Formats: sequence, C-alpha cells, structure tokens
Amino acid sequence: MLARFAKSESLRSAVGFGAGGIGFAAGNLLLARVLSPESFGVVALALALNQFGLTFGPCGLDVVANRHHPRVGRRLVTLVGGTAVLAGITVAIAASLYYHLPAHIALLIFGMTVGSASNRVGAALFQGGHNLPAAMVLSQIHNYVLLFAAVLTMVPAIRNDVFVLSLVTVGYLTSAVLGWWLASRSLNIGRAEIDASMALKEGAAALGIGVAVEVLGQFERLAIPKVGSLEMLSTYAVLAAVAGSSFRMLQIGTSFSLLPRLRSAPSATVARNVLWREATMTSLVAIAAAIVIAVVSPPLFNLVLRGKYSIPSSLIIAAIVVGLAKLWEGFSVAVVSACGSTAALAMFSAFAWICLFVAAVGTVIGSKFGLVGILYGVGSAWILLAAGGTYLARVSFRARFSALSNTA
Repeated sequence: MLARFAKSESLRSAVGFGAGGIGFAAGNLLLARVLSPESFGVVALALALNQFGLTFGPCGLDVVANRHHPRVGRRLVTLVGGTAVLAGITVAIAASLYYHLPAHIALLIFGMTVGSASNRVGAALFQGGHNLPAAMVLSQIHNYVLLFAAVLTMVPAIRNDVFVLSLVTVGYLTSAVLGWWLASRSLNIGRAEIDASMALKEGAAALGIGVAVEVLGQFERLAIPKVGSLEMLSTYAVLAAVAGSSFRMLQIGTSFSLLPRLRSAPSATVARNVLWREATMTSLVAIAAAIVIAVVSPPLFNLVLRGKYSIPSSLIIAAIVVGLAKLWEGFSVAVVSACGSTAALAMFSAFAWICLFVAAVGTVIGSKFGLVGILYGVGSAWILLAAGGTYLARVSFRARFSALSNTA
C-alpha cells in the first residue's frame, strides 16, 4: 500500500503543496494570534482579492502554456505582462471602491496581483515541460513568504497588516522575475513563439473556468465582509487555514499533476488507469485527513489562539464537507482542462458561472444562520459544479481518445 501511495503523482504533488499549505496555515495562525481581528481581516481580504486577480490576470494563458509549450519570448511576455497589469488595476480599484480599503493597501494589492499572475504562467510553463519541482516551488513560495512575515510580526514594532502585505508583494514579484528568467534559459529549445490569436481565443475559453472556480474558492472571503464583518472573516480565515487547507492542497495537487499526464496519455486505457489510481489514493488520503482534522482542530485552536476566536465543531464539520466537495470538483476540472475541446471549456465555464449564482443565493440564505450557514450555502454550489463537471469530464474524455484512436 505504501508503494502505491509513493507512485501516485497526485499525492506526491499534494505532499509538495501540503508543505506550502502548512506554511500558509502556520502563517495564518501566527497572524491571527498577534494581529487584531480587524488587521488580520484586512490581510485575509487582500490575499483573497489577490487569489481572484492571479486567476483572471493571466487571461487563461497559464492553461495555454501548459497545453502548447510556447517559447518564452517577447510575444508571450508582452501578452502576460499586459493582462497582469490590467488585472492588478482592476483588483486595486475593487479593493478601494468596493471594500473601502486605504489607498496604500490597494497599491500593495496591485503589485501583488501583477507578480502573482505572472508567476502563475511561469509555473505553468514548467508544469507543461514536466519540470514539476520547479513549477511547485513557484506556486508555493508565497506561502513561505507569508510564514516568514508572520514570524517577523512577533516583533511589536512591525506588527501590522501593511508590513505583512508588503513582504508578500515583494515575494511574488521576485519569484515571478526569477521564474521567467529560468524558464527562458531552460525551456526554449525547440519551441516556437506563441500564436497570439490562438492563445487569446483558447485562453478566453479556459479563463472562464479558472476565474469562476477561483471566485467560488474565495467566495466566503469575498462575501463575508459584505454580509458579515471583518471579524467574522478573521474567524473564517483561521478555520480555513487549518480545517480547509488539507483539502485545498489535495485539490491543487490533483489538478497540478493530472493535467499534463492526461494531456500526454497515448490511449484511453493509459489515461483511465491514471485516473483510477489517483482517484483511489486521493480518496483514501482525504478520508484520513477528515478524521484527523475533526479530532485535532479543536485542541489546536484552543492551544494556539487561547480563546481569541470561537470555532465550534459545527464549523469544523462544515469545512470538511465543503473541502471534500472541492476535491471532487478538482478531478473533474483537471479532466476537462486536459481532454476538453475549446467548446467543452466554454461549456464548463458557463456552468461554473451559474454555480457562482447558486453560491451567492446560498450565501444570502445561509447568512441568516451565521458562518456555518454561509459555508453550507457555498458548499451547495461546489457540489453542483462537481456533478456537472463530472458529466463534462466523461464526455471530453471519450471525445479526445476517440479522436486519437481514429488518427492512429
């Protein structure tokens, strides 16, 4: 059994992402302990806005880079740089006008978004080139930067949200520059410049999925300040850091490893074996994680936070249920992204936006029951998206490998 676990690419990726998730969780717990609930709420909201920006910032070019392996040249840099800056401006305006954050916080979010969006495409270049360790480092470096910032906030003189966000912004920008430089030095042999028209067309189809799924993933963080308060957001951020991060890392690890492997699978039999093995192993790990989280989370919260936040078992159970739904969705979107046509990507995108509407309705209704109601309201959208995505995944899988067998 251990040998089978060791052979699972998804689980190996999840372990790598899990290490980053531990850094993220530890950083959040430290920040929750030393910052005021309002300041910690500002950090949590800024990070959520950045997650939204880094998803639509590449304009789907991260998926294009993974699928088509373009040359790291002026054309790709211009496309990604332009879309990243546009995303940064959009998110900064939203931070200032919609959430009423101060101008200096909005400026930091702009820089963070530009760096993270560029970094996302850089990671996709290495992922498509099957250099998964480099891709993983680029994808996870910000979690360690957050942990480093949290440790430094133990010093009272720099115990504020501006310092934390400044350090995270510098981390994103630095890793983006280094990642693209390394990609240009190691991945360009035999590659051609990207076709801008194709990239934008296919990227737009993939963008809808990425943005909708990421907005859904950050929905609680984006909605709670409007239907609740920053203090409620702080409570959710603490809960998600511990009870939700394991499933999030499994979800990311699944998509991270499955997409390039399914894309390069020579036959339906090979691809089906990959899916079955990864699904079985990941499900076993998810069940074990759910049990550990249910048992360990309450004493951990009491030990680290010393009663600063009230997190009952009902919230922990809700986080586990939503986490399992996210993991299910992760498999379906990986299959559609790898095997689906442009039309299939567009269909998944449209359905994902419908699920966002469901999440919004669920949040409004669930908010009457507090934070646990919000979690289940958004969770219903995840279950719907996973079910619809599974149907599209089956259709895309059959279509792709039927076409491959006909051309063989």
